[in-house]
Amino acid sequence: MINKGFDDRFLEELKSKCDIVSTISKFLTLQKKGKTYWACCPFHYEKTPSFAINEVEQYYHCFGCGESGDVIKFVSKFENLSFLESVKFLAESCGLKLPEYEQNEKEMEVLRQKEKVLKALNLARDYYKSNLNLPASKQANDYLLKRQLNSEVINYFNIGVSLDWNSLITYLTKNDVSLQTMKLAGIVENNESGKPYDVFGKRLMFPIENVYGDCIGFTGRSLETNTKFAKYKNSPQTIVFDKSKTIYNIKTIKELKKQGPINYIIICEGTIDVIAMYKAGFKNTVACLGTAITPYHAKELKKYTDKVILCLDGDDAGQNAIYKAIDVLAETGLEVRAVKLKNNLDPDEYLKEFGSQALNEQVNSSLDAYEFKILSLSKKYNLADTYQNNKFIKECLEIINKFQTSSEKETYLKIVAKLANMSVDVLRRDVLSSNSSSNLNLENETLELASRQDGLTKAIEYILSCLVYKKAFAINSINKININFKNSSYLNLFNFIKNCAEQNKSFTISSLFNYFNIEEDVVLNRIVNFNFDNVQNEEEYFNTCLDKVFLIELEQKQKELLNEFKQIKDLAKRREIVMELNNLTKEIKNKQRGKI
Repeated sequence: MINKGFDDRFLEELKSKCDIVSTISKFLTLQKKGKTYWACCPFHYEKTPSFAINEVEQYYHCFGCGESGDVIKFVSKFENLSFLESVKFLAESCGLKLPEYEQNEKEMEVLRQKEKVLKALNLARDYYKSNLNLPASKQANDYLLKRQLNSEVINYFNIGVSLDWNSLITYLTKNDVSLQTMKLAGIVENNESGKPYDVFGKRLMFPIENVYGDCIGFTGRSLETNTKFAKYKNSPQTIVFDKSKTIYNIKTIKELKKQGPINYIIICEGTIDVIAMYKAGFKNTVACLGTAITPYHAKELKKYTDKVILCLDGDDAGQNAIYKAIDVLAETGLEVRAVKLKNNLDPDEYLKEFGSQALNEQVNSSLDAYEFKILSLSKKYNLADTYQNNKFIKECLEIINKFQTSSEKETYLKIVAKLANMSVDVLRRDVLSSNSSSNLNLENETLELASRQDGLTKAIEYILSCLVYKKAFAINSINKININFKNSSYLNLFNFIKNCAEQNKSFTISSLFNYFNIEEDVVLNRIVNFNFDNVQNEEEYFNTCLDKVFLIELEQKQKELLNEFKQIKDLAKRREIVMELNNLTKEIKNKQRGKI
């Protein structure tokens, strides 16, 4: 049994108010079949829904990746929140007051720090934004005017300006924000003399906001002509900001998702590009803040769409970034397409020169990501040169070999054949020969040792699964179950269910997550997620399992008595053991005749 830090009555009330179906339906599109709701799993890539939500038992289970839990666990995993943050999130959504948290103080302190840091950053955002109304902000407003950013866009993205090195500190101090919190937020540091200063001093400020609209960091664009200042400065990593996990303009994507399906998301390189795209009508645009696209970014985007279009800068660096991002995005199951803007322009420059209609045409005619890769490779080599042409083919085959189906491979083989002036049949044979050798390597290198449960384990886990799912024949037999549970997980679960039965107290599978660490306990996870579909006669198999456990325990006792018999020399005691062994042997034979 575990202590979740909250009274179980509060957790049950929270779950009853935050029904799992209605809560998850805010994040996923659900389809009801029978008594179960189904969706494509948000935690792994799949085309056919295997993510099941049980409304009666108030828990979910994915038959594809094995992920399962209650509504708190779903919110925690989907929104990347801790258990405590997830409970707070759900409590606020249904108007429940959060009681005292009795878990470790360290976790509570982290939450308090996050709240203080978010308060500081939100205040800083609002302060910088208010500065734009001051006469001293003429340089910043002139820059925004030059960028053709109107007041609507400026207000939506909460753009502001830092006018000096000290006034922010004065403002935050008056609003009860300590210097320590300002430093934790990454907006204040000490200079060489030990004096605190605004690290974004004299910069145009672009707040970075999370899905809830809270400011978690900033990108600052220098307004100084002095070359010692970097043109752009991003917030450092903090307790609330991690560049490898942050997507600029994700709050808009979340709002768009509420309005209906998002056909695709456009990925740009920086904040100005996103803002320019938004202004031009491409609201479904995000950026990964100048960092390489990570698996985390890909998984986050997959929550909102099945298709992304890479529209990075047209220069070599931008195109190389597209090349690297393709595999990361595709591995999450996203359909990936790419746009190459002419004249090496970035999206903002392209919109100014050619307009939104031209960019829309570019987006609509975007290339399949792997066709883009192959075309990019063709420009890397001189295909008129035999040696370089062969290198081009070799690299392309490495890409093509990653595809699972022959039809996919065939599509790209035709593209390569045309570019390399080579027969498709020849390339097809190369693919087959390389697959043969790689399959042999895979068989030799990736053999995994699968641990098989013995008969006793299978029998015990089936018995407990029947009890968990409150099968009538199991609950009615609970007082007859006399098993020596040597595994503490088995014992604790059995005692919990037996106590509930004795007290005539009902429970749901969801409530088990309050008491047991099911997500981390492999044994309990198997029991809770047992698949009854393969059992033809559940009650008959239940009784068979009870007999099997009884038989195995008799055989174990027989072995123990035999060992004891060998070691004891007292004749009277030996006779007692022999009589006990005879009785055990009869019982074992009787059970074995039952064809267990």
